Amino acid sequence: QAGGFIDMFGMMNDMIGNMEHMTNGANCQTFTSSTVISYSNLGDGPKVYQETSEMRSAPGGIRETRRTVRDSDSGLEQMSIGHHIRERAHIMQRSRNHRTGDQEERQDYINMDESDAAAFDDEWRRETSRFRPQRGLDYRRHDGSGGRRAEGTRLAIQGPEDSPSRQSRRYDW
Repeated sequence: QAGGFIDMFGMMNDMIGNMEHMTNGANCQTFTSSTVISYSNLGDGPKVYQETSEMRSAPGGIRETRRTVRDSDSGLEQMSIGHHIRERAHIMQRSRNHRTGDQEERQDYINMDESDAAAFDDEWRRETSRFRPQRGLDYRRHDGSGGRRAEGTRLAIQGPEDSPSRQSRRYDW
């Protein structure tokens, strides 16, 4: 059974490599996602293993990676988020073991020093802001009164660039 997972992850890595190659184009953005779930009900009760990987990429070597792992057998929960700009990266990882109570938080810097982290994060925000929508989305819905629709209810409104809420938001683009 484990060999099947290894082959699947190898195929996923090949696919991600191909996607990275495509993003060298001037107008290409990509999103890939992979989830593997294994369930067993043998022995001491149900055991679940779940691993999810996501990657978003944009022109200019900009990439965000996310990975989560949950293993009920060992008690491990792990999450990592990586921000990449060409050959540089800042990867944040948290893990927790529910069985032992151990917790760990780690930050890795690739092709840069920890002292460069603030400047890198500023550059990341600046570069990714070019790919975010600049206005909220409108939608229509039935209001329950004879089929009439409520007009243009706003789903999201973005504040000014320098507002505190803009500085603390997630880096989705």
